[in-house]
Amino acid sequence: MTSARIRPAHYGDADTLHELLCRTRREAFGGSAPEEAFEQAEREGLAEWQEALGEGTHQSAWLAHRDGEAVGLARSRATGIEGPRPLCLENLYVLSSEQGQGTGTHLLELAIGDAPCYLWVAAGNDRAVGFYRHHGFEFDGEEWTDEQWPGLTLYRMVR
Repeated sequence: MTSARIRPAHYGDADTLHELLCRTRREAFGGSAPEEAFEQAEREGLAEWQEALGEGTHQSAWLAHRDGEAVGLARSRATGIEGPRPLCLENLYVLSSEQGQGTGTHLLELAIGDAPCYLWVAAGNDRAVGFYRHHGFEFDGEEWTDEQWPGLTLYRMVR
């Protein structure tokens, strides 16, 4: 099977991106975070997507479709000197049914190309770690626990 069709996301995609992110997070972290964290993200996440897709945000987002269904997303943000690299991969998620089809790789290429970049990956997400390592990322020793996602430790990877 080939990669899904991917296009740049726009403000009108905020609802679709929000729903897809909620669904893919549940697939990825269902047993690793409390239900309240998912519910809060589902309540508040749409506003974040609307802001991210607004003008002048220094962010880009991509949406993957297969047979009319949204199956993957990627979002990157220019950070300038605020991070260890000038670009941050904020989100890269594909539905579990889409994994292994090349969609994640194509989303990554569109979102960040071959630019120096950093991202945060959840502890225990071995599939994601392997994917990012395959694309040149390595851990740099930094870790973080987001207050919204108690019990979920994130580790920084850089390229």
